[in-house]
Amino acid sequence: MCFSALLVALIYGLQERWIDVAVLLLVGLGQVVAFLCFRNGYARGATSLVMLIAGVSAAEQVYSSIWWWDLVIHFLCLYVLVWIAWNYALRKSPSRGRLLARQRLAICSLMGLVLAVVWEVMELLGFLLVTPDIHIPPLDTISDVIVGVLGAALVALHKKSR
Repeated sequence: MCFSALLVALIYGLQERWIDVAVLLLVGLGQVVAFLCFRNGYARGATSLVMLIAGVSAAEQVYSSIWWWDLVIHFLCLYVLVWIAWNYALRKSPSRGRLLARQRLAICSLMGLVLAVVWEVMELLGFLLVTPDIHIPPLDTISDVIVGVLGAALVALHKKSR
């Protein structure tokens, strides 16, 4: 499961869908990072599956077909990306587990905000430099960031590293 995006990228490559190949290679990078950061098979599989669904949804234009799908994917992806970062930080931190709930919430929300903004900048650059098919109206961008931060904030509820 952790390297499934690379297989899907190969399939899109055989179809000469090069933008989709690039998206799935980025997803594959995320899957490799998840594989390296988690020891638990459930965590590896769940994060990999969420990222794969996001990449295939982009390639297959699901966001254009289902208006709310973009919000679901931003919520789930920011959740798993911050989960990866949080897990990595906890493993490296000598003071792991000593943070108060509100400190965890603030840290996870801030990580989510940074990642959400980077994601939206990448969408803008994709729109400007790659294809105008990327949907980037202001309300979409703001709602994507808000929903992403909410997903990231949920990571603060994790009691331990996985």
